[in-house]
Amino acid sequence: MRIVIIIAILIGYLTVFAGDFRLEIYNAYISGDMDQWKLVMDKMEREWNSNKDSELLFDLTEAYYGYIAWCISVKKRDMAREFLVKAEKNIELLLASNPSWPDVYSIKGALYGLRVGLEPLKAPVYGKKSVENNNRAIELGPSGPRGWMERANIEFYKPAIFGGSKNRAVPLYEKAVRLFEANRELMKKNWIYLNCLAGLANAYAETGAIRQADQVYRRILIIEPGFKWIKEDVYPNFKTRYPDV
Repeated sequence: MRIVIIIAILIGYLTVFAGDFRLEIYNAYISGDMDQWKLVMDKMEREWNSNKDSELLFDLTEAYYGYIAWCISVKKRDMAREFLVKAEKNIELLLASNPSWPDVYSIKGALYGLRVGLEPLKAPVYGKKSVENNNRAIELGPSGPRGWMERANIEFYKPAIFGGSKNRAVPLYEKAVRLFEANRELMKKNWIYLNCLAGLANAYAETGAIRQADQVYRRILIIEPGFKWIKEDVYPNFKTRYPDV
């Protein structure tokens, strides 16, 4: 009985830590504070090194994914490569612990997509691997929003010459949003959910559905009024471009 109690306490302790880290990453995301994002990842690394919890490792890998994308966007390519290597090692550990984890395959596919940004000459190879892992994610978890969001990203960002389509991306983003919103827990302080909504709004705008884009941007700011990137950058630029909406 004593062992059971100790295990229960330990599980509760790890759950609290995971929740704290997720909230800290979320707050860094909405404030656009990537220095803080990096500090939270450092804390997560130290915590994982001491307890080897798979859920924490997943959250850390998801945080790496977001950080790598940011590094690429601001031309910090060496740092992006450094964290990409870390993320890929984590993916292998996660799949060793659970070979049928859909969201891990989603991130694995997304990481190959980020590799395309770093090594465009290898786009055909990495693009194929991205699609294969995304297909596996959806096969294992068809009701999981993450796989559909990443499939939308693939369609949206893949050049048309290689088969991408912004128009096909729209219903995929819509499906991902519906699946997030089918589970209220996935909507709570979840940066991935907000990122999916931002992807949908952008896809609407890029395909001429301007009013729908405006509605989604407004919805994002109702959900999270402090979302700095949308509030101070993306949405004002959108309104400048489309003042009559």
